[in-house]
Amino acid sequence: MNRITKTIIGIALVLILLTASSGLYEDWLWFKDLGYEQLFWTPLLSKWLIEVVNGTILFIFIAGTLFSIRHAILTFVNDKLRNRLRLVHQMDRPVYKLSQRRITIWLLLISVVISYGVSFVAGFTGWLEVLSFMKYTPFGQGDPVYGKDLGFYFFQLPFLQTVYNAFFGPLLILTFFTALFYTLTGVVRFHISKLKFWRKNAIEINPDARRHLALLLTALLAFKTFGYYLDKYQLLYSKHGHVVGAGYADLTVSLPVLNVLIVLSIAGCIAAFLTLFLKEVRLLTIPIVSIFLVGSVLYGIFPSLIQSFIVVPNELNKEAPYIQNEITMTRFGYGLNVINEQDYQGNIPLDAKSLSAEQPTLNNIRLNDTRPLIQTFTQKQGIRLYYKFNDIDVDRYQINGESRQVMLSARELSTNDLDSKAKTFVNLRFKYTHGYGVAASFANAVTAEGLPNFAIKDVPPTTEFPELNLKEPRIYYGELTNDWVVVNTDIKEFDYPQGNANAESRYEGKTGIQLSPLNKLMLSLKHGTPRFYLANEVNSQSRILLHRNIMERVKKLVPFLEYDEDPYLVINQGHLQWILDAYTSSDALPYASVYPERNFNYIRNSVKVVIDAYDGTVDFYAVDLKDPILQTYRKIFPGVFKDLSQMPPALKTHLRYPETLFTIQSNMLKNFHMTDTTVFYNKEDSWDIAQELFNSKPQNMEPYYTVMQIPGTGQSEFVLILPFTPASSSTNTRNNMVAWMAARMDTDHYGELLLYKLPKNIEIDGPLQIESRIDQDPEISKQLSLWNQQGSSVIRGNLLVLPMQGNFLYVEPIYLQSNKGGSIPEMKRVILVYQDKLVMAETLGSALNQIFGADIPQPVTPGKTAAQQNAAAQTPKTTPASPAAQSTTVEDISKILDQMSQLRSMMDQLESQLKNLQSGTAH
Repeated sequence: MNRITKTIIGIALVLILLTASSGLYEDWLWFKDLGYEQLFWTPLLSKWLIEVVNGTILFIFIAGTLFSIRHAILTFVNDKLRNRLRLVHQMDRPVYKLSQRRITIWLLLISVVISYGVSFVAGFTGWLEVLSFMKYTPFGQGDPVYGKDLGFYFFQLPFLQTVYNAFFGPLLILTFFTALFYTLTGVVRFHISKLKFWRKNAIEINPDARRHLALLLTALLAFKTFGYYLDKYQLLYSKHGHVVGAGYADLTVSLPVLNVLIVLSIAGCIAAFLTLFLKEVRLLTIPIVSIFLVGSVLYGIFPSLIQSFIVVPNELNKEAPYIQNEITMTRFGYGLNVINEQDYQGNIPLDAKSLSAEQPTLNNIRLNDTRPLIQTFTQKQGIRLYYKFNDIDVDRYQINGESRQVMLSARELSTNDLDSKAKTFVNLRFKYTHGYGVAASFANAVTAEGLPNFAIKDVPPTTEFPELNLKEPRIYYGELTNDWVVVNTDIKEFDYPQGNANAESRYEGKTGIQLSPLNKLMLSLKHGTPRFYLANEVNSQSRILLHRNIMERVKKLVPFLEYDEDPYLVINQGHLQWILDAYTSSDALPYASVYPERNFNYIRNSVKVVIDAYDGTVDFYAVDLKDPILQTYRKIFPGVFKDLSQMPPALKTHLRYPETLFTIQSNMLKNFHMTDTTVFYNKEDSWDIAQELFNSKPQNMEPYYTVMQIPGTGQSEFVLILPFTPASSSTNTRNNMVAWMAARMDTDHYGELLLYKLPKNIEIDGPLQIESRIDQDPEISKQLSLWNQQGSSVIRGNLLVLPMQGNFLYVEPIYLQSNKGGSIPEMKRVILVYQDKLVMAETLGSALNQIFGADIPQPVTPGKTAAQQNAAAQTPKTTPASPAAQSTTVEDISKILDQMSQLRSMMDQLESQLKNLQSGTAH
């Protein structure tokens, strides 16, 4: 091999090594750039250390075993196998003879490959369990059976189970194949005529092999004893019949049998150890057979028989204490045990005086529904094809000293929607790097045309409210930013369209990996592109921005938390920042029911993640300091999770109780609000989530944010609420409302849950009953049916159930949308329901007047001047129209709409004829 060939091979090997390590190098640069190097090094070093320890232990077992049978292998290969190959020898071909040195090398290689190969898999899956075991935090609460602190089940039992699984399986396989090898080579011989394991000389074994198998079985039975010990605690996760967790059969049969198996395993371990010195082979066989028989019959079959013939016929009587354990632990696991339950009368009459105290609530009734609103934002504020709104975020802001519900969405840049000719490397990586600004509207602000009255609009963003001013509107990090970009190149970045030219800017954020010569080489290898070198725009000041999708960003930083699927954007002192809820969860809580289709029975919203939309800096704030899982993580990663007191006060006012957690708790509450064992067992008072209509089909209501007054507080606040109805069956449908739950989140009340139960001796209409009443109203039904024809469709917004002063108001906005592509939904009516009164009006204020009279307080839209408000206040109030007058008005409107529909039909026909004429002329 000449020098040139060696050089080429050397360069190739170096490039292969650099390419293989480029991903790790890039991750290190990225973690370091964000200031979270320990989140990179702690898992990495822990994995390596655990692999080395696991691999070394397995290596000792495997190598020791293989070396102990080395002589047998040599004898088998060089004597018996060679005799079988005598025919080859007779053909004057040399017969290979295995040397002791060669077999030693092969056995060492086999031991290393197997031990460290198994360790590689186990080490990468169990590093967090090991660290949690070492730094675990007690719960201060014991399980209901053994009294062990719950921290044992969360942090110690998983680690111990990991250790058991990591070593018992390989050791069992090793013992089995060792015994098999001894049998095949004749070292172990079974006397068929005497094959009764309790008789002497039934098995004949070489002394060396006996000691070797005795050593393996001693270790194996020691691990099996350990496994049976762990199985005692695993009983608390069993499930039989109506009980989640250890039930009657588990604790009266399975637990005693496990204790017997533990004793037998210990005895077997001692017997196997004695076989190292005694020649009695039965000390190996009898314990193994006994353990197998007891385990198969008493532990495998007998508990099932007890469950079927004793427990099931008397289930409630036998399982009552254990059902109570399930109720208690499940309520703890989902935080239901801290819900403050109160009574809510639900039928206290409302009048002008009582509604005056609810002025903030009236001012924030959400008429802009999120589902049609995203279409409106896209059509009215998209500006260009490449700008995109992903979703609508609901939050509250202090406007003129009053809390106002605001609906906001980020105007992100979607490079996928660029013109195909514009999708060049330079444009995608250097030019089009960020979105720009937001669109926002108040929840109750609607124009005369039925469109949202924008509180923030246009590019660059404009607003008349100082609290919503944007100092830095650029969005480099968001929900749609899925690609890496390079900033501070020789070309400026696109900001927004401006006349015949485009506004441009340069990135001035804190983060970004510098493209030094070494970084440029490693990143080129990682991303498989030489463009970092070929692009003349890249200079020494250029930086690459990686992992810009905020979900991907936080999951890469802290993968051991679960994250909410709906981050929301807030304006914090002129800057755009994303807030993302993070959860600690586990399936390790004894007796607790697992959430349907999700693998956890314990969950806490312990962390709030804040990501700057401009420079991508990430901060993790601990909001539930009582959560032992979070406390353990804070010990493992000191400094990563900041105290909530370190969060800027202005940002703290935007913290929301997450809809995801609220939905999970609401679903679990459907059954676990029942704390009486008998009632729970019979499901006598089960609930369902209230339903509403959407697209003419019933569906579960989603929790909704609103500004309202919590009963008894006298102050309005931002809350998340959801109503409940009784559980229904296919033959018995019940839709009356029985309760509603609210989550508080303002100031020191963050996280407080309130459950208001309605009286059982009266009926309060549930949302689906209100929907039915709307459909059954002849005038409203007629109007909606009319609008649903002639090329348009009706969209019914969320039905809001608003508790007020001991009663309820039900509000549903009605939207009208043309069936032609690109049309915008317009809010045309508001339906208001109070007790037996139901009206549909053009505005919420008009609907309130029709139900409560002219003296009712009117909702106020932000942005009105004092003069405008005074003029509105001095305008004579109209008295409610009589039913006959209302009917006449609706009929007149219907006639006008019929005429308009006919005119539109004629125009469509005329347009069609003109097109046909033009088509004929063209031919």
